[in-house]
Amino acid sequence: MTKAAARLALCIAAVVACLCAACASTQPAGPSLAPQAATERIAIGKSTKADVLAALGHAIVIPFDSGYEVWVYRWPGADRTPRAATELVLLFEPSGLVKKQRVRPGYPPRDQ
Repeated sequence: MTKAAARLALCIAAVVACLCAACASTQPAGPSLAPQAATERIAIGKSTKADVLAALGHAIVIPFDSGYEVWVYRWPGADRTPRAATELVLLFEPSGLVKKQRVRPGYPPRDQ
């Protein structure tokens, strides 16, 4: 293998490693706190995105053109389906402060 080919292979390996690391870090990890404890750590009008990220970890983020963002945290339900999952939904203002929060409890499992 020539020096140029070895350098190219090393560059490609570095790019692939960076892409894999970026993908792994953007996946929502899910909060480690219970839903009620998570809501107690959030202050409407005071908590910033950085505060929430530090307290709860990564979320599913839905940005809007207006500058608002919705962050969704999910806890699995009894039957591990999305229907049974409890959700914490946070609305962030364009300024980055929490404007609203809502907890939606999961639905009970359907009878088979």
